[in-house]
Amino acid sequence: MQTKKNILFLFAAGVMLAGILGTSCKKDAAPDYGIPTITRVAQPLDSASIVTGSFTQWVIIYGTHLGSTQSVSFNDQEVPYKTIYASDSSVTVQIPRAIPKDVTNTVTVTTKGGKATFSFTTVIPPLQLTGMLNEYTAVGDTLILTGANFDLYGLDTTATSVTFTGGSTVNIAGGTASTLKVVVPASAQPGPVTVKGIAPLNISIATVAWYWDNRNFLFDMSNFNGWNGKTYLSSGPDPAPVNGPYFKVAKSWQGGWAWDPFCSNNCAMPAELVNDPAKYINYALKFEMYTPLNPPALPLKLYMVFNSGNFKEFFYDAGGGSYPYSTGGKWRTFTVPLSSWGNLQGFTFSNPIIMEFMLKDSNPSQSNFSICNFRMVPIN
Repeated sequence: MQTKKNILFLFAAGVMLAGILGTSCKKDAAPDYGIPTITRVAQPLDSASIVTGSFTQWVIIYGTHLGSTQSVSFNDQEVPYKTIYASDSSVTVQIPRAIPKDVTNTVTVTTKGGKATFSFTTVIPPLQLTGMLNEYTAVGDTLILTGANFDLYGLDTTATSVTFTGGSTVNIAGGTASTLKVVVPASAQPGPVTVKGIAPLNISIATVAWYWDNRNFLFDMSNFNGWNGKTYLSSGPDPAPVNGPYFKVAKSWQGGWAWDPFCSNNCAMPAELVNDPAKYINYALKFEMYTPLNPPALPLKLYMVFNSGNFKEFFYDAGGGSYPYSTGGKWRTFTVPLSSWGNLQGFTFSNPIIMEFMLKDSNPSQSNFSICNFRMVPIN
């Protein structure tokens, strides 16, 4: 623990700590071992008091008689001693990134003069199991589950198990805070997978996404009958198919916002969506896409159109604003929630509905991407 006199905090780009420098007390400064008090908590760059904080957030605890601070705890999670910066009137610490066993909604400072406790809620981030990088990962290959906070909930160890629809259970091959890797067993069936952790948390959570999702394909690519698309159909070998035929769209686009679909077809819609179009918020368009490592890959946003007598268009930003976008030479699953298309209230989902896909821009471009498995599936 360092004495906080003339300490300089360098916080950059919203990250609270980039560096903290400290100097020792003057020789004539007598230590104050009075009973400590806590009056409020604030952020380093904002004097306003706060009553809640998040994991890894830096905070300043204000009070009296804090210069001899020996420990700081949020709930029952103690801050590492070497990262505590204290003066008589304040203590600066980073909230530990660990789930408490005993949630007291307090912060406690212990000094040589005693202990002070103050009401303060540490927000515990939820476990998130958001999907799979490639829902069509082949048997024997490594399926990557995606999410957040796996490590906090004890799911990043090789003792964590994954159960596929059909009953096959295997342990994960490795994990991080945001990914879990598991080798797909031979008996895996289409459907959600369940991830289960070990003691003491014993967390169990199932994916909303399906492994090998075979629900509500918009059309059959093995018997494609659309009026645009047949010339782009391929069965490999470059790339190897992920699930039968696919569109390989290696072509020049003329620009000028030209209407030039690589796929136009009558497509099947889920009965629930046809009967109650307001349920669109529960659905997403999904597909698998592949691009080689190098450009041109996917040079633009993917342009999609619904047409059921009324018309709805959407530019899907697969690359997150960065183009050309590459999947790194691997098939990836992409999820386009219908809610991201904007307000679809009043839109009629006929069965069938015309859907068309293309690249559309003012400037000419060249593409090289493969895409397949268009399906409309529930996401919540």
